[in-house]
Amino acid sequence: MSWAILVWKMIVLRKNIKSSDIFIKSFWDSRSLNDLNSRLGDYAPSPAKEVFRTGYAELVRGSQLKESLPNSSLAISAAMENINRSLGKAKRLERKKLETFLPLLATIASAAPFIGLFGTVWGIMGSFEGIARSGSASLAAVAPGISEALIATAFGLAAAIPAVVAFNTANARIRNLTGSLDGFTMDFLNIVGRYLVSDRKAAGSNQAPI
Repeated sequence: MSWAILVWKMIVLRKNIKSSDIFIKSFWDSRSLNDLNSRLGDYAPSPAKEVFRTGYAELVRGSQLKESLPNSSLAISAAMENINRSLGKAKRLERKKLETFLPLLATIASAAPFIGLFGTVWGIMGSFEGIARSGSASLAAVAPGISEALIATAFGLAAAIPAVVAFNTANARIRNLTGSLDGFTMDFLNIVGRYLVSDRKAAGSNQAPI
């Protein structure tokens, strides 16, 4: 299980990082946010894509709020706060998805050596029982118990070592990806803020002309 999670986690994180990088590049290459939103189906699932989808949906609602309220300053402030909260919530949800199985890896990394140690103690107890039955400390009497002890230790380390490697590597990659998402959301908020304070009107009731 430890090795399987290690391989699966590295593949999933690599895929998410690559997909997010592609989407963020397309974000800057697109003519407008509306244009990018209309082409969301062309992009592979990624944390950046989901954050953008959430932010754009809140932007549309904020644009409608700006149109309906007489106090535009209050509407802009409320819309920006709502968008910021929505983006924050989306980032937390994406991070939670990325951290799937990390608690299990941490548990394996901390518990497996002790389970191996328990097996070692059990094997040594078997060796003493062999000595007691045979009445001598010959290799034939102690070898079965010692071999069991060594096998238990090896299995414990074989589970714990990859779990530690996977946990630390995954955490580092998740931190890098969430850092990239933080920068992406700040850029998104800057663009949205410039739009909301401008005098341009929303083109239609369900889309933001940006």
